[in-house]
Amino acid sequence: MRKSICTLVLIVELLIGSGCATDMKNIEKLNYANAIGIDYKDGKYHAYIQLIDLQNVAKTSDGKKGPARVWIGEGVGYTFEEALFQPYETAQERIIWGHVTVLLISESALKEGIKRIYDSFSRYHEFRLTPWVYATRESVKDIFSVTGFFQRSPLSTILHEPKGIHSQTSYVTSIRLQQLIRQINEPGFTSIIPTLAVNKIQWSEKNKPEPKLMIDGAIFLKNDSFRSYIPLKELTGLRWIQPGMIRVGIPVPDHKDPSVQIVVDNPKASLKYINRGDRPQYDVKMKATGYVVSRTKDDLLNFRQLTGATKKAIEAEIRSLFRTGIAKKTDVLNLEYNLFRYHYGEWKAMSPAEDRLLTDDTIHDIHIDLNITHTSSEKNKSVQGIGRH
Repeated sequence: MRKSICTLVLIVELLIGSGCATDMKNIEKLNYANAIGIDYKDGKYHAYIQLIDLQNVAKTSDGKKGPARVWIGEGVGYTFEEALFQPYETAQERIIWGHVTVLLISESALKEGIKRIYDSFSRYHEFRLTPWVYATRESVKDIFSVTGFFQRSPLSTILHEPKGIHSQTSYVTSIRLQQLIRQINEPGFTSIIPTLAVNKIQWSEKNKPEPKLMIDGAIFLKNDSFRSYIPLKELTGLRWIQPGMIRVGIPVPDHKDPSVQIVVDNPKASLKYINRGDRPQYDVKMKATGYVVSRTKDDLLNFRQLTGATKKAIEAEIRSLFRTGIAKKTDVLNLEYNLFRYHYGEWKAMSPAEDRLLTDDTIHDIHIDLNITHTSSEKNKSVQGIGRH
């Protein structure tokens, strides 16, 4: 009996051991996809896969890192899935999809409909729904090829880590795939996807241009339909309205001839619906704290003058954004979703409501509660003391 048990244990160990020997692979013999890009050209989808050398991400045994190395695979097909599967033919080793942190979609692909793309992510078990989603009007290959500073990998860029720079200067809030999927399935919701571009001017190394990524605007989707692209210079008002803004700078009284530069922390905005029968209107309310970071002129020294001029500048940006939205037939303030969510009866009665809301008189009043707390040069000094300088 004891001999039979020993024989059975030995057989089980041999089976387990042989299974491990054939099924397991060393991590260096696998390809880890870090980003997926999608473009649409000439009636076909172009899928791009970004692979990053992991030896550049972690220190080697001698504590040194080599230059950042990036591989970009490309497949072409009549569907996104067909295009994405094509690089399997030349991948050499198995591709692991669980490390994808970015989904980059071209403007032309978004015009074809994003549901055709995210449907694959929701079905295949290796894909997660947590990647950052970006749009671009430039070459996906160019975006994927940009590296970070100090020979760091692309994992140290806005593409993979948007939160760092967003905490210093907020313009367009980054969005994850799971958030976007939820939004485009909400009636009346207008989604905002930041767009990436390559800036070849601002940075250089040894007098040679050093391309770096930047957010140059945003693409707006209404459910699954493309609405518009708005460049960053026309989106300044969005930073006062969109949730998730952390730190916003504004020249006062205006960009062309500023007297002071104000930084505003954590602006919070809300919408209040006004029922005027066949003329729906909204009040915009915003609350935040701010402080002075620089001064170029000796005016606006009185607290009330400074606060009033800053409020006026913020209101001007919000109204300019809304006028841009009207011109591009885009509900940039998400007024229709607010109507659907909190005033369903009115929304249903005027549905489709977007055209009724995108008129010059829809924004009735903008109320800004701004508390300027200090002048930065002496942070323990009350801002009311500015008038005695």
